[in-house]
Amino acid sequence: MQFLHSAILNMDEKMVLKDALLLYVSDIQKRYYADGAIPEDVYLSKMEHIKEIVETLHLSELYRQ
Repeated sequence: MQFLHSAILNMDEKMVLKDALLLYVSDIQKRYYADGAIPEDVYLSKMEHIKEIVETLHLSELYRQ
């Protein structure tokens, strides 16, 4: 798998990606906690993948804004 680096994204693009990830996380959490539609192992795998994306693209500083 080829990893992207944050240098290819400007601040506006990072903000769009941050917002999209928040919506995605919200949907996954709803499907896991409220609906019980996805099993725990799938939920944890998806959350780990999101964590890797945030770390790879250095998005964590955006979540403080």
